[in-house]
Amino acid sequence: MITLTTNVQAGITGFENPTIRFRKQPLNLQTLFVHSHTSMRIISADNSYPKFGIAKGDWLLIDSALQALATDLVLFEYYGESHIARWNVLCQHVVASGKEWDELHLIGVITVSIHHFRQPSLLPWHSDLTDIDLHQLIVTQEHSTLLCRAAGVSMLPYIWDRDILILERHLTPENDDVIVLSLNNDLVVKRINLHTKTLYSDNSSFKPYPITQDDYTRLHGVVRYSLRLHRPMPL
Repeated sequence: MITLTTNVQAGITGFENPTIRFRKQPLNLQTLFVHSHTSMRIISADNSYPKFGIAKGDWLLIDSALQALATDLVLFEYYGESHIARWNVLCQHVVASGKEWDELHLIGVITVSIHHFRQPSLLPWHSDLTDIDLHQLIVTQEHSTLLCRAAGVSMLPYIWDRDILILERHLTPENDDVIVLSLNNDLVVKRINLHTKTLYSDNSSFKPYPITQDDYTRLHGVVRYSLRLHRPMPL
């Protein structure tokens, strides 16, 4: 898998010649995001949390050994049900409500969330990340998969500014897929309506863009996953 150093604009405005300035580097998602195989695992989100950009069924990379910082997202159980909250907000809520800490079970800190734009493969059972490989789970075609960054807010709530997109160049777009394409002088990420040849955003504040015969377009691939780093790390 390779990475693009340019950003993919979530809006229609961008920069000139976006496909020229890029550099290829081999990447491995397991090496990049898994720093402790024995204390980390992947859990599917039981509910949606749009304010965190997490949908029901998204994969959450959890580290049970990390000391939670104030603004960390944490996964915890309360009377058998799992929930997600910011650590400082959870602490304030426990103190204000008079709840006992032993009623809560902290599962771990969420370091990365992985959103699916197509039906994902079945998440294998595992006790930790010595049992499965994150890279092999996500990347199926090594030499035609790109990793790039989004820019802008037009694809909220599940693609945020600076999220990482897993772009698969071998896939043929299906109706309503999220795609990356060159549009005139811009590189954009949008959903595509194949019937009406219209690009549209998940953020309803942005108007659809009907493609005409005067537009220059070039497809670069289908976005199957987006990754959000909830614990910042250098890339």
